Amino acid sequence: MADIQQFQPRPAPFLSTLVLSTLVGFLAPTLQAETENTDQQKLNLEIALGSAAKRVCSSVFVSGRSVEHVRAEELERPDFAAIKFEVDSARVLASAGGMQVEAIYRDPLGCTLLKKDTPRVAIDLDKISPLPDYEDAEWPQGNKVVLPKSVPGVDLQAVNAAVDAAFEDMEPDQNIRTRAVLVIYKGKIIAEQYAEPFNADTAQLGWSMTKTVTGALTGMMAAEGMLDIKKPAPVSQWNGNDPRGEITLEDLLQMSSGLRFSEVYTSGSMSDVILMLYTTGDTGEFAIEQPLEHAPGSHWSYSSGTSNIIARIQKNQFADIHDYLNYARENLFSKLGMSSTVIEPDESGTYVGSSYMYATPRDWAKFGLLHLQDGVWNGERILPEGWVDYVTTPAEAAPEGEYGIQIWLNAGKDGKRSYPNLPESMYYLSGFEGQNVVMFPDQDLIVVRMGLTTKGPRPVWTLAEKVLAAIK
Repeated sequence: MADIQQFQPRPAPFLSTLVLSTLVGFLAPTLQAETENTDQQKLNLEIALGSAAKRVCSSVFVSGRSVEHVRAEELERPDFAAIKFEVDSARVLASAGGMQVEAIYRDPLGCTLLKKDTPRVAIDLDKISPLPDYEDAEWPQGNKVVLPKSVPGVDLQAVNAAVDAAFEDMEPDQNIRTRAVLVIYKGKIIAEQYAEPFNADTAQLGWSMTKTVTGALTGMMAAEGMLDIKKPAPVSQWNGNDPRGEITLEDLLQMSSGLRFSEVYTSGSMSDVILMLYTTGDTGEFAIEQPLEHAPGSHWSYSSGTSNIIARIQKNQFADIHDYLNYARENLFSKLGMSSTVIEPDESGTYVGSSYMYATPRDWAKFGLLHLQDGVWNGERILPEGWVDYVTTPAEAAPEGEYGIQIWLNAGKDGKRSYPNLPESMYYLSGFEGQNVVMFPDQDLIVVRMGLTTKGPRPVWTLAEKVLAAIK
């Protein structure tokens, strides 16, 4: 290994802060008791090191951040000071308590966490289609942005004041850590701001916003006849008399599969989402193996596992792993000019369709704009006709009309809406720690907010209310 740098972070792993809240209560004792080797302690430590290695790897190699900044932000807790990192040009090793976990970087696929029990799928990186450079044109066709001094029908001063406020704590000592805000009106960026060292070229992790991209790819493949959303999901493990064989692809898309899956992030839990992301190299297989708990289509339950089953189904439609990995790059990202975009695969070669897409805020906004344009880009239909209406129709099992097809809604049910001060027609991408792309179709408006907010209210909703009020 050439030019290894060793780091002993003052903090320690962010652990998809999904995992952080889980491990705060027991990781420090685990690290201190290096001579104790119970299975539970080993599992706790494996999760901590895995999440640490993965976060540092992606933040450094995909986002271009310094290890020092990652340490100061995501890895700030003193509970994890015993973790050491070794970083070279293509991998990150995280070690503590006699255990070591590795994440590797492969351009242009980003970082992958390695697990000893998962065979690594061979990938020829030379066969991965490159994304085009940004066109020398104004966004969204290119990547040039000149912020306007005035916008007809918009109180731009009020919009800019709302954007400024989104970077300020909403509660005392909240540490809101907003990293980027964009406001797009009638297809143009009218306000944009970043917190240093982030800028317009920094690819940022969308977490569960990735799910909506996974959903869109499903629609595209269905339009090509590769998938049938209404039929039972093509999962070989569910064949025969297995009752899971009745689960349709639509059930999975609507988070109504009936599969048991715990998406719990409270202290002390060992939830399925944490085990899936940090203890297995095949995220789709982990979720596929979960037992049926409810009749398919009858019960709504948010599950990152179902998104990774969908990604695994998508992969299985291709005979060649490279054709699968290139599908999104060639048919979606390249056509939209989303040149910064990376979806990271697990060790089995399946994109982690629940969580691991990185893109600049401008490129995330392009994906939102595609939806406001009914799936059409530069005169070419990218998403199937009627797809946007379909994905923004509430899932029948969603208790408050809050979810469609891998996307969040404000539609409401029985007089209840998630955000009563915002339009019923609003729909949005939502990711952990406050990642949001919020679409307002009636106003031809998009609000993007990205950051690292781990406590207190999320600023995007106050921001959205203020921006809407500024449109005359």
